[in-house]
Parts: sequence; C-alpha cells; structure tokens
Amino acid sequence: MEEAMLFRHAILLLRRARESGDPVMARAALDVTRRLWEAVLLALHAPGARMPFRLRQGLETLGQAVLREIARPEPDYDFLAGINEQVMAGLAPRH
Repeated sequence: MEEAMLFRHAILLLRRARESGDPVMARAALDVTRRLWEAVLLALHAPGARMPFRLRQGLETLGQAVLREIARPEPDYDFLAGINEQVMAGLAPRH
C-alpha cells in the first residue's frame, strides 16, 4: 500500500536524522514528515472522504500534534517516528 510506504520512508528519515545529528538531514526528515501529515489532514477534509467521523477526528488530532511537534525548536524524533509507526501499522493489510 502506497500510504504505508510513505510513512515508512518518513520513519527511516527521522531515525537517520536522530542518529546522525546532521542538521541538514534533520530538516529534510522534518520537511517530509510535515508534508506527509499536511496531506493526511487535507485528505480528511476532501469532498467525498468516506472515513468514519471518529476516525477522521482522531487522525485530525494526531496530525495537529505532529505538526506542533515539528514546529518546536527541538522536535522529539522518537515521538514523531512512533506516531508514524502506529499509523503505518494501521494501514498494513490484515490477514
């Protein structure tokens, strides 16, 4: 599923940025994560979005928390990666 791959990519970048301490890598990881969550928030409000209201509401709250964390002077990369992991796990096909 393409959405899960996008979250996996953001997680990988966040972890590499945290481990390296490289500010350029950190900015790139945060930018990818911000764009991903901005897209999620836009999709939640798109005409024809068929997601149940409570799920949309929960993802909206989560998305806002992620964007606030990214905007902090020293974002918590583990928190951001953890949120992305949880969402990615929810996107994984269930067998």
